[in-house]
Amino acid sequence: MPAPTHERRATPRRRLRDRIASHGGNANRALARRHDLANLLMLVDDDLRETALALGGIEQFLGCALTLIEKPDLTREELATLAGDDGVRERIDLLADNLASLRRRMGQIAASLK
Repeated sequence: MPAPTHERRATPRRRLRDRIASHGGNANRALARRHDLANLLMLVDDDLRETALALGGIEQFLGCALTLIEKPDLTREELATLAGDDGVRERIDLLADNLASLRRRMGQIAASLK
């Protein structure tokens, strides 16, 4: 059998959500030197973290849905309970709000980089 054509990374990539959660602030030196952007960059970091948390909750819901759908002895009550979970709707709303805020703030940063 031929050897695979792809190589494994020596260090596995962290999931994006994990990278965002452990992000300690602005790593971009050019932006960090711009004191006029300090508050805006801090808000962008908050938006990134909040967005990652919302995505995590949505991912958890999707995992539960997949587990239920694959379950051989699935009950109507189990499906109804998951389908009636308003938490996922709240996370989707939070995700949409945070993404809109993130896009707006990134646009403000871009406009300041003339």
